Amino acid sequence: MDREHLARLLALSYAVEDALARKKPRDWRFVYADTLARKLFQHAISAYALWTQGTKVQLEGVGAVDFVDWPSIEVLARACVETYVTFHYLYIQPGTGDDFDFRFNAWMLAGFTKRESFPVVTQEGKAQIARDAKLNQKCRTRIQKTAPFQALPPKMKKAVLAGRNWPPGTTISALADALLGRRWGRALYGVGSSHAHSDGLAAVQIKEAVSREEILRLADATMPVVAVALGCMTADYARKFVKARKVYRDHPDRDLNEMYASFAKYAPQPANGPLQV
Repeated sequence: MDREHLARLLALSYAVEDALARKKPRDWRFVYADTLARKLFQHAISAYALWTQGTKVQLEGVGAVDFVDWPSIEVLARACVETYVTFHYLYIQPGTGDDFDFRFNAWMLAGFTKRESFPVVTQEGKAQIARDAKLNQKCRTRIQKTAPFQALPPKMKKAVLAGRNWPPGTTISALADALLGRRWGRALYGVGSSHAHSDGLAAVQIKEAVSREEILRLADATMPVVAVALGCMTADYARKFVKARKVYRDHPDRDLNEMYASFAKYAPQPANGPLQV
């Protein structure tokens, strides 16, 4: 893809997210909408830096190490897709407040339960685990009050409350299919997963891509995934938040972003309309 295009998409993304940088949302949970948007931006700009500048490090006794870290670009591309899918699932798809309550608390619970069984030896660590346990119980109580949770079968209810079922009733790869198109959503997500999990495909690709030119060709094929995820995030963020929408509407690269975002299949308007913040 065109390197200048991605640079312009990154600049637009920064401007759109910055529109809310000093704004306190009415609902504290929307702080994490900004967090997810910033997370994707950071993944995307890191991938861009690896793609355009390579990795150059001076090691004592070795000298200069200079290479294009294409496997890391693959991992970052997967992270971009996951972050966008999570943002859309939490902040764009829910049609009711009850649905949002269910999804948000299930999301928080799935993250914090991972730390419940973490082996800690310090008093500070034990205190953190105790705080996590209280937070997790609050999340479970909130989840149990929602209609979407009540509609789940018993086995799935148990999994959600244990923090083992995220996203509830589906998977990230299935959501990627729905948002990015069945033809290539899961496929691109899956290829990126090869490098995150170090499976056989990743090992063969790394072994066979010897020259810098070959590696750059592989990186060139991966970067459109980053651009599409970034474009979708920027467009959704602008449609969801009024102040961000004003910046997006007047930006000279809006049409460029729409072009990349149009490669994916996503809802053009949140079901419950823009949030006034």
